[in-house]
Amino acid sequence: MKRFFVLAAILALVVVGCAKKEEKKGQYLVKINNVTITKDDLKREIEALPVFAQKMFEGTEGMKKLIDEITKKELLYQEAKKKGLDKDPAYQKKLVDSQKLILISSLLEKEIEDKAKVSDKEVKTFYEKNKADFMVQGKLIEFEKIKDMLAQRLTAQKQKEVFDTYVENLKKSYKVDINEEAIAGLANKEEPKEAVKEVSPKEAPKK
Repeated sequence: MKRFFVLAAILALVVVGCAKKEEKKGQYLVKINNVTITKDDLKREIEALPVFAQKMFEGTEGMKKLIDEITKKELLYQEAKKKGLDKDPAYQKKLVDSQKLILISSLLEKEIEDKAKVSDKEVKTFYEKNKADFMVQGKLIEFEKIKDMLAQRLTAQKQKEVFDTYVENLKKSYKVDINEEAIAGLANKEEPKEAVKEVSPKEAPKK
């Protein structure tokens, strides 16, 4: 009897497992070898696009177009790996460079952008203090018309200030050795002189 219950439990797990597999199979949109493209993948791709680009993939036809683009990307990626291009030294260097840029971007987003946000109050205060700069033919430009432009301008200015301060602090906390002599030598290097071609008597111009 115990063996029966154990067997029944195992069969139940197998059935549940198969059901889950079938459910997962029904959820994927495209399958390329062992890689599946799901609804979540599609959603992430759309959210990563700029707002204007998202409109290109609206509706059923738009979704199909995006799925086709994602499929092409995956096909090309798999083909590149199949050819061993991911082991190529040139690719490895580009990969390291890309990783650096991504890390730097993440750092700046965390340390600079988040700390350089400008409030509506700051924008309004700047406008009020500099009204003379917003006069056109004797008329003052309304705040609402230039609010976004001023916000972008102040944000960029604040980001630069925060960035400069952040980098200066990094220079103090890290050991940075600048070889001024070597750098100066780069500019003082003499340009290679062109080799003077000897002219044989036969080639000499006749007087």
